[in-house]
Amino acid sequence: MRLIDIHAHLTFKSFKKDLDDVIRRAKENGIIAIIDSGIDPDDSRKALNLSKKYSRVVFTSIGLAPQIADEEKFTQTLKLLEQHKGEYLAVGEIGLDYYWIRDDKKRQACKRYFSVLLSFAISNNLPVVIHNRDATKDVIRILDEHGAEKVVFHAFMGTLNEAWDIIKRGWFISIPTIIVRSEHHQKLVKKIPLEHIMLETDSPFLAPKPRTRNEPANVRLSVEIISKIKGISQEKLSEIIFENTTEFFAINFNP
Repeated sequence: MRLIDIHAHLTFKSFKKDLDDVIRRAKENGIIAIIDSGIDPDDSRKALNLSKKYSRVVFTSIGLAPQIADEEKFTQTLKLLEQHKGEYLAVGEIGLDYYWIRDDKKRQACKRYFSVLLSFAISNNLPVVIHNRDATKDVIRILDEHGAEKVVFHAFMGTLNEAWDIIKRGWFISIPTIIVRSEHHQKLVKKIPLEHIMLETDSPFLAPKPRTRNEPANVRLSVEIISKIKGISQEKLSEIIFENTTEFFAINFNP
């Protein structure tokens, strides 16, 4: 099997002591690539460094998570995106978060950050990795206004109706490893086509076992349960999702 974890945070301190072992376990479980998602300028710089240390295994997306965004981080993120063109696969995670951000003024600022970063991605023909929490209507509206085509909603937690709103636009949904213990995600996956699914851990979060650290190797567990739900072999499932992912992120594993 060839598996890709499209969204992880290997730069976080919980991986500081044993990242080599984490990468090794990922490889042993068929994970041939991990996309480390930057959440702010400092984190994105660390992610770029990881992609150099673990070349052709760890890749980078540069973004700005809305719940921690401010004007300075926004400006620095734009500079990073310009300075490091060709060194990252996607712009993200970017989007909106109405769970943590309740103040209307801050929400308006986040919409502006999102719109500008989205425009950068589209103008540079880059895919976009979406952070969305309790803001689906506004996220989809902004994406539609910009004519976004290469879109994946990371760690999708929404409803089936929201999933169909995403899929009918030709976009993708990333299923996190919490599906192992989430009845909601299991029901969701049963209904939606594999051609619009990718897989992620969101490591160190959303672990298959509560209150444990998640890591990329656990993508294998998602494959096991989704293959049962869909009634196809793990090998066939993994190949469909592999093709979705490599085409979307333009990853070429040929020599």
